[in-house]
Amino acid sequence: MKAYTAEERQKFICDYLKKNKFVDTNDLQKMLDVSDMTVRRDLKKLEDEQRLLRVMGGARSMFFSTAEERGNIHYEEKRRIAKYAASLVREGDTLFLDASSTVYAIMEFLTVPVTMITNNLSICMELKDKEYIDIILTGGSLRKNSMMMTGKEALHTISTYCVDKAFLSSNAISLVHGITDSINGESEVKRAMIANSDQVYFMMDHSKFGERKLNKICELNQITELIVDNTEDADSIKFVNECRKSGVKVHCAQ
Repeated sequence: MKAYTAEERQKFICDYLKKNKFVDTNDLQKMLDVSDMTVRRDLKKLEDEQRLLRVMGGARSMFFSTAEERGNIHYEEKRRIAKYAASLVREGDTLFLDASSTVYAIMEFLTVPVTMITNNLSICMELKDKEYIDIILTGGSLRKNSMMMTGKEALHTISTYCVDKAFLSSNAISLVHGITDSINGESEVKRAMIANSDQVYFMMDHSKFGERKLNKICELNQITELIVDNTEDADSIKFVNECRKSGVKVHCAQ
């Protein structure tokens, strides 16, 4: 089998993800005839360059056109998380909602009048016919692959509001490093929302446990509650128990 250079391997991975959206680490080892460590180095480099996202067992493409498409990954888990999160919303609440696919899933379950501020164009389109929900879009620079708004205009808009609750997500959480994300602009938006919210809820499925990304969002003691899916995975159960021992409030959505 041909020996690939690092550049050739990384191009192969990116080309594969353009067609398949997800690639398994073990499959990459076989396709490229390299070690697990080599594959992990390549995936980390590509993630640092924002060319893919590492997830449990492999990597996925960053180039999903909307939150709806990204929501297809761990769909049932996200839906259970979102249903519980929506139960925390009260009539008249003011909310921050970020541009994550997990938070997008909350739309299905919102049944009371609220005012929401979001940087997610997909949320605006989903809720345009629900007259009882007032929507404020942050503005900013549009990331077309994810329909999220970032940049100084988005941050300025967020800074002008103080809300009751923020519902956020990210792609990594660990006891040591807290909550982190691979996209800098989106991380800035999340930090601004946290700073201007009375209560902060992070909605994260178990594939993100024990992970660390480049951009720090917050420490675990800065959040009101961590909402996760109820999984039988032993490592995930251990992570949840360790969070609780360290004082983090965790709800496992059924």
